[in-house]
Amino acid sequence: MLLFDNYDIKVYATPLQRSSTTGGRRRVAELAAVKSLLREAFPTFPDARIAHAASGAPYLIFSGKAPAEIPAISISHSRDLAVLAVAPEGTRIGVDAETGDRANQLLRVAPRFLSQQQMPFWGSSPSTLLWAWTIKEALYKAAGHVGMGLLEIPLPLEVPVDAEKPDGRVDMDGRPYTVLQVDAPGCGSMVMLVFAPPYAL
Repeated sequence: MLLFDNYDIKVYATPLQRSSTTGGRRRVAELAAVKSLLREAFPTFPDARIAHAASGAPYLIFSGKAPAEIPAISISHSRDLAVLAVAPEGTRIGVDAETGDRANQLLRVAPRFLSQQQMPFWGSSPSTLLWAWTIKEALYKAAGHVGMGLLEIPLPLEVPVDAEKPDGRVDMDGRPYTVLQVDAPGCGSMVMLVFAPPYAL
C-alpha cells in the first residue's frame, strides 16, 4: 500500500506476518515482502531487483528494460511491516520502521544512542525515545556514513516534545535533511522518513 506521496518521494508498505518473526522464515518473509513492494512501486519494470553496495546500502538493478533515471531507495523492516521508500535519482533517502512496543527497551539503551545534549529533550519519554531512534536510523541510511555511531547523529531541535508528529529538519555535513513521520494506520509501527533532495525544496 502507498503510505506517502509527496516531494517526488513515495513510501510503500506491506504487512509482515508475526508467525515468521524468527530465523530463516523471517528472512524469507522479508524478501517476499520487498519483492511485493517492488512490483507495486515499479509495475512497468517487473524485473526490478535489489542489490547491495559494499556498505550494505540497497540500490535498484534492472536486467531488462530500465527507467531513464534509476531512483534512490531505502528499505526497512519492523516486526509487523516492510517499507520501501523511492525517490528521484541523486536524493539521499532513509526510512526506518519500528514497532511501538520497542519504546520501553529503548529506555535501557538511551545513553548509547542519545548524546548528553540530546538526552534531556529526547530521553524524556518512551514516545520521544522511539522518535529519536527512528530518526537516527533513517538519517544514518540517508547520509550514508558507514561506521558513524548513533551518538554522533544529530536530531531536530525545533520539534516540541508534545508534538503529535516530529516533523522538522536536521543539518548534517552541511546539508539540510527533512524529517517526516509517515502515517502507517493500523500497523502498530512508526515509520520515519529522512531525505535530502539534489535540489532545494
